[in-house]
Amino acid sequence: MIEEIKGDANGVSGVVFKNTHTGMVKELAVPGVFIFVGYEINNEILKQEDGDMLCACDPHGAVVVDLAMRTNIKGLFAVGDIRTQAAKQVVCAAGDGATAALSALAYLEGH
Repeated sequence: MIEEIKGDANGVSGVVFKNTHTGMVKELAVPGVFIFVGYEINNEILKQEDGDMLCACDPHGAVVVDLAMRTNIKGLFAVGDIRTQAAKQVVCAAGDGATAALSALAYLEGH
């Protein structure tokens, strides 16, 4: 487990980590770090009072969408990490957002 990220005005210089099995603490010199927040999908906003999800989700809780970012609910779109097969990268989520925006405009123009 990471205990500390070390550095100065020039950037990251190392990390202090603890072995969770042995308790041993070590420092490792590194030129940078990449923060990874995990794979758990925050889909709480989609949970209904009865516990069901508002739209179709896969067994992991990710929202099922098509290539236009449409869910199975008309007028509801999902993008970024909450959708199925998301790359979990900011740049991909931004692209999803652009796709969903265009799809939403097309949906609104048709209604």
